Amino acid sequence: MKPSTFEADVEGRPRNVRLLFGDEGSLAEIHRWRCPKTLRDNPHVGDALEYARLASKRWRYYRRNAETATSLASLQAAIRRNPKAEVAFMLIASADWRPRQPILGLAYCRRTWCHRIIVDFVAVHPHVVGRLHQRIRGVGTGLFHGLIQLADALEIETIWGEATANSAPFYQKILGAESIRDQFVMAGETLAHCRRQLDRLHSSQA
Repeated sequence: MKPSTFEADVEGRPRNVRLLFGDEGSLAEIHRWRCPKTLRDNPHVGDALEYARLASKRWRYYRRNAETATSLASLQAAIRRNPKAEVAFMLIASADWRPRQPILGLAYCRRTWCHRIIVDFVAVHPHVVGRLHQRIRGVGTGLFHGLIQLADALEIETIWGEATANSAPFYQKILGAESIRDQFVMAGETLAHCRRQLDRLHSSQA
């Protein structure tokens, strides 16, 4: 998987966002995420702050046990050392055009012992969710497209995770599913559908 980008919709105009593996520096920035009082009644903003905190806590736990990866190469090396290793990683959406707050979102995940990807937490910056300064769309979708590319690079055939009442409509949309309850699974035809979406998006941007 080469370093990749996706286009976010920023006030109706496309802007490039980079997809990177997270590290300690990313964690420090995510830990500083805050929101003004005017946004605190938005349940999606509340989720973003909670998931960012939980991802930071979980990352530190796995980091202490040397079970984190900060690049595709380190993730592949961990799997070679132990094919049943559980390894945590963060995929980060970073915008160079936002120098003060470049991280727009994160997906905290684990590669499981049976070679699947579990999506533990997906969080988009509360200012983005609450549209505080700009209307930015497509961050969550871009993160999941990055996960699909990563799964393909690792020859992983299943991505799954928990869906909440607030996030279920998002998963329903990107998976092309009629209904999502408390769990989503990207495998087989569902994963193929997501790949086709990604291919169409790349074709339109070429």
